[in-house]
Amino acid sequence: MSVQLPGKFAYGTMSMTWTPEPISHEQAFECLSHVIEKHGVNFIVGGEFYGPDDANMKMTEEFWKKYGDKYPDLIVSLKAGFNLEKFCPDGSQESVAKSIKQFASHFPKEKSKRPKLIFEVARVDPTISYDKTIGYISEFVKQGVIDGISISEVGAGSIQKAISVAPISAIEVEFHLLCEDILTNGVLAEAAKHDIPVIAYSPLCRGFLTEFAINDLDNFYKLSNRPGDVRANCDKFVGDNFWHNAKRVKALQEFAHKKGTTLESLSLSWIIAVGGQENFFGIPKLPKIMPITSGTSASKIDRNLGSPVQLTRADLEEINKINEAHPVKGYRYTKEAEALSFA
Repeated sequence: MSVQLPGKFAYGTMSMTWTPEPISHEQAFECLSHVIEKHGVNFIVGGEFYGPDDANMKMTEEFWKKYGDKYPDLIVSLKAGFNLEKFCPDGSQESVAKSIKQFASHFPKEKSKRPKLIFEVARVDPTISYDKTIGYISEFVKQGVIDGISISEVGAGSIQKAISVAPISAIEVEFHLLCEDILTNGVLAEAAKHDIPVIAYSPLCRGFLTEFAINDLDNFYKLSNRPGDVRANCDKFVGDNFWHNAKRVKALQEFAHKKGTTLESLSLSWIIAVGGQENFFGIPKLPKIMPITSGTSASKIDRNLGSPVQLTRADLEEINKINEAHPVKGYRYTKEAEALSFA
């Protein structure tokens, strides 16, 4: 049985806990309450490795203890199954069991007293057949420890292996106006066959698809290439690639302003509008696509979610022409990491 995902957006909590200066629980709780109450977002995405000492799930646990009665429809997804020390996926039975038990330990055992829990295996472990990994997770669904399974960074073949074993609630992959890979690499086509929702992470391309970035490119380039900044390890942000890709972003900003909206709003609205399209990039009917938004203040959340625009098919076609005129340069991460992309 899969978990049905409500609404148009998911909300990611990585920026709350996986940062040199994590925000306080009080500030995190304000953001979570705000995004649920004002924007109707009931799908919260966290990670086992989003901060030291299980910081992300501890924060979510405390939020549920304090506000769970107010938000009975909340769904919490945990991304896990990645060995940070070796920096590689770990889909072994031992890894999966340890992570799921730890995840479930933060919430009451009784289903009626906890949010719905989705376990998301992070990337595909090339040393283990993917159907075996999904089978290990499926046992915990059958036992009622968790409610559903999500998969991430998968290719079409891995999706096929996963659904051969258990129902899949969602597929999380990178998808935005600077990363359209899933439109042509078979991932969206396979998700569409089984009507599995796609969760689009990094929908603003780590800040590149924002007014802040495009209005001060020199500063944004410096910020993105600081030692320790994750973007410094993403080929799109490095050297000449950055300045080449900025031409597409600038053209998209101009289109957004013609539509009377911001670059952020256009970028998120585009993802939502692509979901459900018929006969798009050769796919008969696309599944629902939900951007994962974030924000550590109510004002930033509102800036991202407060002004969506309705995009017509003609708008999507015009955006596609912009993208074709400005092809993206650079790997999603690095050349060496490509083997783990859409595996």
